Amino acid sequence: MTSPVRLDLADRLIVLRRLDRFRKWRSLDDQRFCRCCHKFISGRQIEVIEGTKDEDFHLACPTTDCSSSMEDWVYPDEIVQPPDRWRRVVRVVDKDGERFIVCVKSQAYSRRRLSQQVVFGSRTAA
Repeated sequence: MTSPVRLDLADRLIVLRRLDRFRKWRSLDDQRFCRCCHKFISGRQIEVIEGTKDEDFHLACPTTDCSSSMEDWVYPDEIVQPPDRWRRVVRVVDKDGERFIVCVKSQAYSRRRLSQQVVFGSRTAA
C-alpha cells in the first residue's frame, strides 16, 4: 500500500465528498464510526491514498491494520438495521467507555407459548 497523500483542508473535504457515496460530509470535523475497528474517526483523520490508474484516490481508515471501506463508516447516531431480523446491535456506554454488542437469536430458540408464561404475584379473589 502506498503512503497517504498530503492535501490541504479544502481539497481533503472535496475528495471526501466526491468519494464517499454513502454519507454526506459537511466538514472535516464530522465523525464516523468504523464498524470494523470500532473507533470513531473524523474527516481529518481519514487517509487519502493515491489510487491506481483507474482511480485518482481512495480512502482508508487511519487505524493500523483496519481493512474497512467507506461502506463501514457510519454516522455515530445511525441505527444500523442488520440484514436478518433476529440480530440486533446494542450500544453500551458505561464507566469503561463505549462498546457495541451484537445479539443473535439462534434458529434453535422457539417462541414461548402463552401456557409457559409464569405470572408472579398473581392472586385470585376467593
